[in-house]
Amino acid sequence: MSHKKIKDFQVIITILLALFFWYLTFSVQLLNFWVSMSIAATTLSILAIYWGGFPLSKKDITWRGLFIGVGSAIILYFIFWLGNIFSQLLFNFAGSQISSIYHIRTQSDILIISLVLLFITSPGEEIFWRNFLQKWAMEKFGEFPGWLLGSLIYAGVHISSGNFMLTMAALVAGLFWGFIYMYEKNLFPLIISHALWTVGIFILFPVM
Repeated sequence: MSHKKIKDFQVIITILLALFFWYLTFSVQLLNFWVSMSIAATTLSILAIYWGGFPLSKKDITWRGLFIGVGSAIILYFIFWLGNIFSQLLFNFAGSQISSIYHIRTQSDILIISLVLLFITSPGEEIFWRNFLQKWAMEKFGEFPGWLLGSLIYAGVHISSGNFMLTMAALVAGLFWGFIYMYEKNLFPLIISHALWTVGIFILFPVM
């Protein structure tokens, strides 16, 4: 894994770009959702690699990383399964907001969506949000504050969706994956976890 010193102005540019992409995707909706998210994830991950270095090396791809990735995806799925139950008891709008998230599946073929989740958006988001933004935050402010800051920014860009449940989901997932990154310093298990979890909860075993 190559490493470059990430500069503050690079982080500011990419955060503003992420806000712009998420606003266009969720609020303006100029393009198909999956096209928009693919463009966003690809652009941000390319910038993250260009400014921060390539995120993986051969030694990062291990059986331990695979086990952590698969196991954490299962754990996060059940966290969201329980969260769905409790959120609908607490908030009368939870059901409709969660349903609107699943409605995004109608914008493309299930196989295409699965491939996008597995090979574009999940790796791209981890390369940018964890290996670029959170890494910068941990180096600048310390590991624990950096973990919290990275997770809050990740959740914050979802506010433009106007969907409280989606924003809270991003916060929980961001804290979860960010915690793993803080301790493992390895992106491989996070890419596995993110990819399996998104396909699991969105395609194979939806919580509602």
